[in-house]
Amino acid sequence: MLSSGLFLSLPIQVFAQDVTVSVAPGQIRQEERGAKRDEAKQNIADRRQQMVNKMKEKLAAVIDRMNKMSEKLRGHAGKLRNRAAEVAKNRGADTSKVEAALTEAERHIGLAETAIADLKSKLTGLESTTTPKDVAQTFRTGIQGIKTHFEDARKNLVVAVKALKDAVKDAKPTGVTP
Repeated sequence: MLSSGLFLSLPIQVFAQDVTVSVAPGQIRQEERGAKRDEAKQNIADRRQQMVNKMKEKLAAVIDRMNKMSEKLRGHAGKLRNRAAEVAKNRGADTSKVEAALTEAERHIGLAETAIADLKSKLTGLESTTTPKDVAQTFRTGIQGIKTHFEDARKNLVVAVKALKDAVKDAKPTGVTP
């Protein structure tokens, strides 16, 4: 027989249970949704930055083409002005219409170059924008204005060429006696 005193002298083992903080299932889902939402925001920001970089590359190429066109038109105007001066000197032709058309063409070329410089300055501010579509519309409008100036310059150069041809027809060589 066991005595009751012996029973009390045995060590009593207590098994501790793991303490777990119970989290509501809704809270876990809410945290997962928050993480997905943050990831989606980051993806949108990355795509927007890629779009801005693509726009920047395309617009830089357009600005380069516009600069080349401006240089070509200036070169044509310079050649026509030299030819008009030569005709006026050698044949005594009236080249006032040619000079007026060339002056107007150079004015339009200058306006186009100013607009190109303005677009180039806006290109650097493209990265800081939050609305790339609005910036793209601004560029479209600016490019249309530049194209209009180039068309007007070209029309005036055509007028200058026609006026120069007419001046040559009307003038007689000064070195030849009839």
